[in-house]
Amino acid sequence: MKKFVRSATVVVAISLLVASCSKGNETADASPTPSASEAPVTLWPFTQLPGPADAAEKPVLAIKIENDPSVRPQYGLDMADLVFEELVEGGMTRFISVFQSEIPEEAGPVRSGRHVDASIVPTFADYFVFSGAARATMKYFGNTIPSSVVISTEGAPGMHRTKYHPMPHNLFMYPQDLIDSNKAAVSKTDGFFVKPATAAEPAGIAISNVALKFSPATKPNWTWDAATKLWLRDDGKKPHMAISGKQLSATSLVVLKVTETDAGYKGSTGGYVPRTVVTGTGKGYLIIGDTMTEVTWSKPDEVTQMTLTDPSGNVVHPAPGKTWVELITTSGDATFTPAAAPSASPSKS
Repeated sequence: MKKFVRSATVVVAISLLVASCSKGNETADASPTPSASEAPVTLWPFTQLPGPADAAEKPVLAIKIENDPSVRPQYGLDMADLVFEELVEGGMTRFISVFQSEIPEEAGPVRSGRHVDASIVPTFADYFVFSGAARATMKYFGNTIPSSVVISTEGAPGMHRTKYHPMPHNLFMYPQDLIDSNKAAVSKTDGFFVKPATAAEPAGIAISNVALKFSPATKPNWTWDAATKLWLRDDGKKPHMAISGKQLSATSLVVLKVTETDAGYKGSTGGYVPRTVVTGTGKGYLIIGDTMTEVTWSKPDEVTQMTLTDPSGNVVHPAPGKTWVELITTSGDATFTPAAAPSASPSKS
């Protein structure tokens, strides 16, 4: 089954209504009138922010977006509900950008798929958009991605070539055109991560910076901005911006330690293409606000949601807002800078 069909509706606690006593010939009304505060609140599955009543049934697009330095700033990346960063050949990374609550006018550059995508997009996607893939990868997709996920490569509705960059970096997507094609039988989704029955505040340590190393050439950083309560991304040298002029940001970060194998073929750089494995179980970190908590992740197969548990065994989940998931392989690393202790107030004489 492509998606979990579970309600994304959270019911606000209802105050107990006490029936008033009859007075004289007056009779108390036994049918209480619900107030506006008692109305159900529907949340977007990925961001957990308020949305329309049919939020869980809105189309979900997973679009592969390039991250070569020459194509920055990218289009639409800042509007994604959820972003996965994965290692590809040449030490570079690419993004699986997930769109549902916000649909950009244009997204890209769109680039090719990799084996790891098949362990992520079947969990939630209606459309999987990429430029194409090696023969071995396409065969793997055919064996692992359910037919309910509409695979959209060059020539699909919304795909177009631009003059923004030279080939092969100039393939872009108009996401709404693909949605309007109605090619996918859209079904409900509950997102990528399992949601706990009862929300718990993760315990951890306060940090101010996350330094990631995918390869010697790719070392992005995230810095906590207390003013906006967001993590801000840089590429190791300067702020990583979107074409909108906004710096890429996230409310929550999930850093997963994953294994890396050989995909079995060479890429355009001449080196073998790494294959990131995001099934099974492993260690990682959930960062909400400026607090980092060690977690264990578990994902038994390609279509099942991922579960994050803290050291006490509690299921934990990213906070409401946009989330970035960093897939750090055995050849990479993640370093966390503890937050500076607050300065002691000067004593009064």
